[in-house]
Amino acid sequence: MMKTIIFRIGEYIFLFVRIIAHYVLAIWFGGKGKTVPPVENPLLLKSATKLAEEIREGKLKCEDVIEAYIERISVVDPYINATVEQSIDVALREAREVDLLVASGKYTKEHLAAVKPLLGVPFSVKLLLNVKGYLNTSGCRCFENMRATKDAECVRLFKEAGAIVIATTNVPEFGMNMETFNYVHGRTKNPYDTNRACGGSSGM
Repeated sequence: MMKTIIFRIGEYIFLFVRIIAHYVLAIWFGGKGKTVPPVENPLLLKSATKLAEEIREGKLKCEDVIEAYIERISVVDPYINATVEQSIDVALREAREVDLLVASGKYTKEHLAAVKPLLGVPFSVKLLLNVKGYLNTSGCRCFENMRATKDAECVRLFKEAGAIVIATTNVPEFGMNMETFNYVHGRTKNPYDTNRACGGSSGM
């Protein structure tokens, strides 16, 4: 009985401290921050498999998809500082190559689905993984000028499947923190409240 009472008292103390801390931090950081604008382009709401399917069937232009994602990055990134390097020119060139390949009729859509299941799908890569030609800092100052000389195996496989790199994204230093902050690329913010952290690069 006594243990239950002590446990309940502890619960109430914790709840009280949490409420006080919430309001103190809200005042300290100036209340709620900004929220990123809502998604308007329906292309951004399609799954990777749906995008790949519609691209290889000629229902969608890969270039339109890549442009939609680049536009969304340009809108959102000033709020949250999520990307480090963007691959706009290269991504658009690769998108046009995809569209030419599909239009050529050289391969059936079934063949493309088998050998290039992610054909034309944009993807981003954390700075913890190598992308040839891109910064590979891991969020650490000692590597701030280091560029990858080859792709990480998972990146290579994505590219082989037809996916297109559009950006590299920020991480905690060496991925070892509960929020995405480092002294090379700064802090990535929460898209729903920019006065809050977004968690680690895996969302923790």
